[in-house]
Amino acid sequence: MGVGIGPKLPLVYDSTDGPYLLTKTLKGEMVQNFKNLLLTNPGEKMMDPDFGVGLQSYLFENAHPSLYEDIAEKIRSQTDKYMNAIEIVDIRFTDGAEWAPDMQTSADAHSLYIQVAFKILPREIVNVLTLPLFT
Repeated sequence: MGVGIGPKLPLVYDSTDGPYLLTKTLKGEMVQNFKNLLLTNPGEKMMDPDFGVGLQSYLFENAHPSLYEDIAEKIRSQTDKYMNAIEIVDIRFTDGAEWAPDMQTSADAHSLYIQVAFKILPREIVNVLTLPLFT
């Protein structure tokens, strides 16, 4: 049986680690937990209805700077409350054409991406998580 920090999501059967594949680094576990915080809708986690940013809930909102500010503030407040081992460095909203000019389809080019640069404390490990926000 392998040694790891936690199960890697989505769950994948792996006979070397035991029943499921495991995350084996602090960075891998923290990135997975942070992504979970961003994608979980408030009210979705049992016993903690406040947990989660719920990025999917912004899917059909009109994209404008005040919406970006609201999303960034929600990310910062949720991170402060639930993941105090992470420090947000920067949050950027980028359209697909700017983020990756060689996008394959026009739908990808007109998508909006959120890039969250963060530091894992106390080791000062810096990472950037990029997720599609509107497609």
